[in-house]
Amino acid sequence: MKERIELEFRVMVLLGIIEQLQTTREEKLFGQLEISRSQFAVLNHFTHNPERHWTVTELCDVMEMNQSGITKVVQRLVEKRLLVANPDKQDSRKKQLSITTEGVRYCEHTVSLLMPDVHQVLEDWGDTELADFRNHLEKLKNWLDDRRDTVIIPDSTS
Repeated sequence: MKERIELEFRVMVLLGIIEQLQTTREEKLFGQLEISRSQFAVLNHFTHNPERHWTVTELCDVMEMNQSGITKVVQRLVEKRLLVANPDKQDSRKKQLSITTEGVRYCEHTVSLLMPDVHQVLEDWGDTELADFRNHLEKLKNWLDDRRDTVIIPDSTS
């Protein structure tokens, strides 16, 4: 049992280290672009289903960002004409956000600029090894996504 606990803890430590290293790497990459990491993350989210419309509240939930942060990101993307904001038909206080054709193109262009570094990071991985790794990451992502509200908060009184 002790070995399992140590293994689980090491996996979480490694995920934290990888997150930090990747964040630093992305900050360097996005520092050379005309779009921030947050803007790209939101824009890329829209490309998964370009016909879908989103409200700021829905984006807050799915992107796990606060409303003021998402609002700022969305405003910049609308200013750049990568997203469009249309009034909600049922509630005029809300906006229905969707990606523009230019937004899709810009996201694809940004991905093409990022891919040389992505390739560099993963070039030593064989196809099978990389596919297996992706499958493990998908499993972890799905578990976390399905259980966003199941965090076990430690009892600090003990």
